[in-house]
Order: sequence, then structure tokens, then C-alpha cells
Amino acid sequence: MKSLDKITKMDFIKIPSFSMDNFQTEIYNNLYLEFFFQNCRVLIDTNYDYVTTGEALAEEIASLEAILNLRKEALVKLRHFLIYNLSQYSALLETNSYYISQNGHLLIARFVPVEEDNQYYEVKLYTIPSSDLPGNYKDKIYIGRDIISMKTFRREHLGLKHMRNAIIDQFIKLKGRMKEFIPGQDFDEMQTEYLNEMEELVGEFAELSDSILKNFPVEISSETLEAEALTRANTIFREIKHMLIEMEESAREMEKNLFEMSHSRAVRYVTKFKKDIQNDINYILIKVNGRISDSINNIHL
Repeated sequence: MKSLDKITKMDFIKIPSFSMDNFQTEIYNNLYLEFFFQNCRVLIDTNYDYVTTGEALAEEIASLEAILNLRKEALVKLRHFLIYNLSQYSALLETNSYYISQNGHLLIARFVPVEEDNQYYEVKLYTIPSSDLPGNYKDKIYIGRDIISMKTFRREHLGLKHMRNAIIDQFIKLKGRMKEFIPGQDFDEMQTEYLNEMEELVGEFAELSDSILKNFPVEISSETLEAEALTRANTIFREIKHMLIEMEESAREMEKNLFEMSHSRAVRYVTKFKKDIQNDINYILIKVNGRISDSINNIHL
């Protein structure tokens, strides 16, 4: 509830001229904004009505209804702000378009503040058929996560710092979950077969990322770099992508092995980690390598 209150008091920066295509429009028209209550979640739909995923406190409902009555315009701006960010600066919508389309273009966007910087929010995205809300809320499909600034559209180093930190953080959490949910001998096997290799790959990924963060300006574009420097940056991003592909392959093999060993509680955390890695691969492929290559090749649509 604190996030909803804080966000609806913000002055949103002006969105540049932006025309949504049919797919983006369908998502916009079926977008739920999700926030935390004490014991459940609250989902605010396109008509600015709401549903809860469990029992909410009376004072929470009263505060929510007051916000919806007095600050609806802020939520309208937030929806536009989110779709613009996801369309321009991530690959989450396009690379998950099949699952989103299968569920009637319904998208749930959960806003979680980033602790180290109060201008940033982690937005976790899910999809589910509308008929499953709210009763089957737990059956929603995880799409991915993005880090969005509420004060600027510029993503320093094309968002690489947040990607780097997120992968390191998520791997540490994954390793903890594996130790929690897999019995000793089986965990030792997973550690030897997969986790040690993945940890090494995460370290190499971090080193490659640091080479971009330390040696290139925060804005990586044809306006700040000559073609030779852009090509060098693109090469490093491509190497980062290759490292992520190896990481994703290890996670995929680990996921398969855990399924066969019937460790269902552990599997879902590996699946989620794998999904995040896949999204990062697609982001670099489409929004980084693709755009830099087009710029170097002087390709304009």
C-alpha cells in the first residue's frame, strides 16, 4: 500500500510522442496494476476498479478507495508510463507475446521499490486468463522483471548495471532456495553438476559487464560514440549474451534433472531464474545488438 500511495503522489515526466501498435494497445486495455496489502495483493483494472487476492483489512480498502477517487489521473499516467517503458526499453512484451496473447493480452504489473534507490521500481510481470481472477491468482504465469526509473527514461549503459546486479542477486537467492528445498546428498549433486558452473558463469558475466560500465559513457549511442567504439561495445554485449546463453543452458539442464528427481518445490525457482536469463538474452539480442548494428549499418525504418 505504501508503494501505491507514493507512486500516485509522484510527478511523472512527460512521455515523448508514442503511438502504440495493436498488440501494445491490447495489453494497455487489459493491464492490471498490482500492489501489496498486508495479507494479500490488490489488482487495479483498466476501469480503476479493484479485486483482492485474499482478505484485506478495512483500513486498507478505505485508503485504496480514497486514492482511486482522488488520484485516478496518476494511475492513468502510470499505465501510459509503464507501456512506454516496456515497449521502448525492454524486450519483455515481444519475446513473451505468445503467452500474453493466449491469455487475452492480460498483463499484471507488480510494483516493488528498489531499496538502494527510491526513484527505481522493480516491475514483475505476469499473465493469466481473466476468468482465473481472482480465484486462481496463484496459477499466473511469470513473464519477467524490469527495473523502471520514475524520474528518467534514460537507461545508463542500456540498463546493464541493473541487469548485472539482478542476476547476481537472483543467483544468490536461487542457491539459497536449492539448499532449503533439496536434501543434502541431492543438493551436493546439484552443487557439483550445476551450481558451481553457474556461479563461475555469473562471475564472468559480471566481469564483462564491468568492462562496459567502466570504459564506456552512460549513454551508448551514435550521438556519443564513433562507429569504431560502438562496434567495440556491441562486441562486448554480444560476448555477454553468449555468457548468458551458457548460463541458461545450465539452468535448463538443472531444471530437467530436478523434475526427474521430483523436487517440485525447487524446480520453480530454477524455472524463474532461467526465464529471467532468457529475457536478458532477448533484450541484448533485440534492443542492444540489433539497435547498435542498425545504427552502425545506417539502417533506418
